[in-house]
Amino acid sequence: MATTEVVVKGAVTADGQLVLDEPPDVPPGRVEVTVRVVRERAAGEHPMFETLRRIRAELFAGGFKGRSMEEAVADVRALRDEWEARQDGLEALQDRLRAEREARAQGGTGVGPEG
Repeated sequence: MATTEVVVKGAVTADGQLVLDEPPDVPPGRVEVTVRVVRERAAGEHPMFETLRRIRAELFAGGFKGRSMEEAVADVRALRDEWEARQDGLEALQDRLRAEREARAQGGTGVGPEG
């Protein structure tokens, strides 16, 4: 049995009736209807957001759990700590190089134990 699929937009009324915007182009007979809620795009909203919402819905429908708020906060804290340690290391390097440069300017080599 061949299956023909036709997409027709419409609306569901308050009493549950399905009102189609146009007649479907199919022969008379029984059909199977799938209703998908279509969110109207806000004025000026980029279509990318609609795609992202669809992807997110598909992920969660497939069992994706996502991170809890606690996990997300812990990840952000770990990143901040990592970058703070990196920044501290860079500042220590700058201080060491500045001291060596000043020592050379005062006549010393600024390098090695005799400094």
